[in-house]
Amino acid sequence: MTKEIDYKVLKGEDLFTYFTQDHPDKDYSSIVAMLPNAIGDWDKAIKLLEMIVICGAKLVAIYPGQGDEPTPTMKYLGEIMDGGLYVDHSPMLEAQQG
Repeated sequence: MTKEIDYKVLKGEDLFTYFTQDHPDKDYSSIVAMLPNAIGDWDKAIKLLEMIVICGAKLVAIYPGQGDEPTPTMKYLGEIMDGGLYVDHSPMLEAQQG
């Protein structure tokens, strides 16, 4: 039996490794893996990932060529192949309202 990891206590490279290798949602894992390239700085990307986890936000890949558009709750982080990487604050806002 596999022990579930409480990723909210992880920091730095351990947190990034969890999201890119151990996270059950492999689509989200691939989005998190794009973060350092979109930001252009490993250390800043890791600190941002920590803040995303603390705040309850989510990373979202937007591909305009596929008809994707960011929502007002999303903030642009950087360029990815064929699109942009955003942080979506709506999960955090929903938690505060609930």
